[in-house]
Amino acid sequence: MSGQGAENEASTPLDPAALDPGTSVLLAGPAMTGKRRLLFDLVGGSPDEGAILVSTKRDADRFRREFLETRADPEGWETRVVDCVSKSRSVRGTRDSATTKYVSSAGDLTGIGIATSGFMREFHHESREARFGLHSLSTLLMYADLKRVFQFCHVMTGRMETAGISGVFSLDTTARGAESLDVLKGLFDAMVEVRDAEEGPECRVRGGEFGPRQWTPF
Repeated sequence: MSGQGAENEASTPLDPAALDPGTSVLLAGPAMTGKRRLLFDLVGGSPDEGAILVSTKRDADRFRREFLETRADPEGWETRVVDCVSKSRSVRGTRDSATTKYVSSAGDLTGIGIATSGFMREFHHESREARFGLHSLSTLLMYADLKRVFQFCHVMTGRMETAGISGVFSLDTTARGAESLDVLKGLFDAMVEVRDAEEGPECRVRGGEFGPRQWTPF
């Protein structure tokens, strides 16, 4: 067991083990309120230590490292990352590998879907229960209109349900994100709401039994 992973493993009010396979979760709240931490916590509940991550703000290596630093046994994990930023920033070394796929930008929803579906098939064929995490839909909405993002989420949640892969999509409820929330939330089985409070961020779960129904600090 890695000491660093054990030291940094996420401790939140959520119960990742109670998230049923195929469940889709929308994680919504203001920016900078710990949503990535909650996303890592839920994805980290994979019983077979398999994760498919879509990063729209950080390069693949950094995002994978940040996730694994929250795990008690980082070396036991099989992680796959779809990197939406490195090519648009002209970063060197953006050649696809077995564990990392690069798309041109966060607006390449078709590319994200193809890469993610390929990883889903890989875990499905291995009979390994993986979990999916996308951080964040807000970045996608900067590149694509709400109609396209809605269709993307509709397709992805359907594929996850079919494959038995539970997934978490984060969304900032600021500016355009607040308007998008009402449109997108109906696509998901459950929602984790996050808010700022005097003592720090709080969260609650709607439509699921994997966390508190009342506002709870984390």
